[in-house]
Formats: sequence, C-alpha cells, structure tokens
Amino acid sequence: MEKRKTFVAVAAWGFYLVIVLEFLYMISPFALYFYSAYGPALNLLHRSPSTSWLTAFFLPHFSQTNSWLLNELHEVGEIVGLLGLLFFGIGAAQIYWAKFRRQQAVTGGIYAYIRHPQYLGLAILGFGTMLIWPRFLVLVSYVSMLFLYILLARWEEERCLEKYGESYHSYQTRTGMFLPRRLIHWIPDLLPKTGGQRLTAMLAIYAVAMGVAIGVAFELRNYSLSKISSLYSENAAVLSPAVLTENELSSAYELAAANPVVQQKLRSVGPSAKLIVYVIPSEWYLPDLPVEVLYKLGGHRTPQNFDRRYYKVLFTEARTHFHEPTGKDIVKWAYGRSPLVLVRVNIAAASVTAVDIPPAHVVWGDIPTPMF
Repeated sequence: MEKRKTFVAVAAWGFYLVIVLEFLYMISPFALYFYSAYGPALNLLHRSPSTSWLTAFFLPHFSQTNSWLLNELHEVGEIVGLLGLLFFGIGAAQIYWAKFRRQQAVTGGIYAYIRHPQYLGLAILGFGTMLIWPRFLVLVSYVSMLFLYILLARWEEERCLEKYGESYHSYQTRTGMFLPRRLIHWIPDLLPKTGGQRLTAMLAIYAVAMGVAIGVAFELRNYSLSKISSLYSENAAVLSPAVLTENELSSAYELAAANPVVQQKLRSVGPSAKLIVYVIPSEWYLPDLPVEVLYKLGGHRTPQNFDRRYYKVLFTEARTHFHEPTGKDIVKWAYGRSPLVLVRVNIAAASVTAVDIPPAHVVWGDIPTPMF
C-alpha cells in the first residue's frame, strides 16, 4: 500500500510539473536548454496520429481574436495562478507553523472549512497555468493530476483516522475535502465507501471526465479558430496573429504569393502540399513562429498601433498524418510546420520589399509550438 501511495504521489507531481514547468521554462532564458531534453519527448508523440494531437494547443496563444474573452485569457490565467499560489502558501504556512510548535492536527484557520487547501491551491495554480499554456497534453495531465490528488487526499485521511480516531471523524463531518461543506452538502456521494468497487468507480468517472474535457477542448479550438483573422482554400490556411480586415489579409497574402521566387518555392513542394501561411505585422516579434533568429527577453512584442502597411508573410508546409485536410482542417490536424519562404510586403505600395529564407525552426529548436 505504501509503495502504491508513493507511486501516486510521484505521478501527481510528475503531471503537475508537465503543466507548470513547460510554461515557466518557455518564458525564461533557459528555454533552449530545457527544450533540448523536453523537445524530443514531445516530438516522439508525433510519430503516430493517435498521439500527435497531444502537442497541439486548443486556445489561442500568440494570436489576437475578435473575442474579448479569448484575448483576456492570458491575464485571467495569471490572476488565477497567483490566487492558487497564495492559497497553497496559506495552507502550507499553517501546517509548518503547527509542526514548528509541535501541535497536533491543524483544524483552524483555512482548515476549519476545507481539509486539503494545499491540493486545492495547486489545482487552482495548475488551471491558471493551463489557460496560459493550453496544450492538449497539459489538459490531460491536469485532469489526471486532479484525480491523483483525490486519491492522495483520501489515503492521508485514512491515516489521520487511524491516528486521531473520533476527533478526526468529527472534523470530517463539519468540513469539506476541497470546498466548504455548506457549498457541497447537497451533492450525493455516489462512490462505494471502500474497496475495489470504489477504485473502479473512480476510474470510470476519470475516463468520463477526461473524455468530456478533451471534447470541450476540441470545441474551444474550433471556436478560437473561428475568431481569428483567416482565409482558407483547399490547400492553404492563411492566418494572422493580429486582427486584420479581410482586405488587409488578402492583399498581403496575394501580393506575397504572386512573387516569382515564392511561386518557384511553392512549385518545389508540389501542388498538393498543404500550406499554413502567417501574415504578421512587421513590428511584431513572435518567437513561437519560425521567423525570428534570436530570442529576446520578455517574449512576444505585439504593439496594438502597428503600421498597417507593412507585413511579414511566412509560408510553411504543414506536417500532418492526414493526406487530404483542407481549409481549417489543415491547422487542426497539423502537428508541426516546415518553413518555406519569408516575404516582406508593403500593401499600400503593392510591393514586395524582401524575400528571405526563414530559419529552419523556432528559436528554441525543432519543437512543437502553437499553430495560432
């Protein structure tokens, strides 16, 4: 039993690290070193269509949209994450202060309402981080982490019952496990009390919850793509991370696509190649795309008042296991992209100012980064 508990604890923290550390390293100067080890693990998922979707994002990461809510998710995630960290800190401080004073079980303060505020704090922090870094793999890890925390919490309570007896049982009856009892007293406990049946029921609930979470995430991706400035054709998905008018987007794309050097490059990959084309304001810096050569501290640079005449148009070939995706499905089922050509245009003058070879990958290496 102790070995099982240790395994669950290690697994829970492993899932938690997937959620938090990737985001923390992504915004740090150590990202290149981190991804030299983590990147190959992500790319390993790309070998099969049954796992390649795990590295994709289900919410916009670097793209602005026509939805106020989607545009504010990063800030919401930061606030939620800080609240979770604060909640975890309060719970931890009470526990370690009690240990320092050699007190018995902590039942005052925040513990007078819920029995596991530290797990709740970590769950809130993980949710906030997932809003900032919404990869499907992070979602799967998050749901798994929540269920493992429930198992750990129940095992900890079994030990407390053995140690403190009726006093702890009385404490259980007036508090909630993760939320105050007065908020959840109306929810029936459908699980068997103990034994293998309870574990089987929890696994069934876990499977259903995971399926629902993934289904909702796919729908969120569909909704997000509908709110991004875009043009679609049979073999190309043209996206802009900035909110552009249809005329601005089409003018920049058509001007770049008509260039003879670009046409020659596109002929070299074949007429059936699936393209993802990005129209980026020239003043914007987006290290998530294979446009930039150097990493700049602070991450994205996306000024709102950019010059709407000048754009960088990046042509990439979608990497996908599906041979015939069209339009929006090219973005949905691409697990990566191969840079082809980078064009700088001035749509006011209807001129191409430069045609360059883009870097072979993003500044962190050949790793799966967001598509939008």
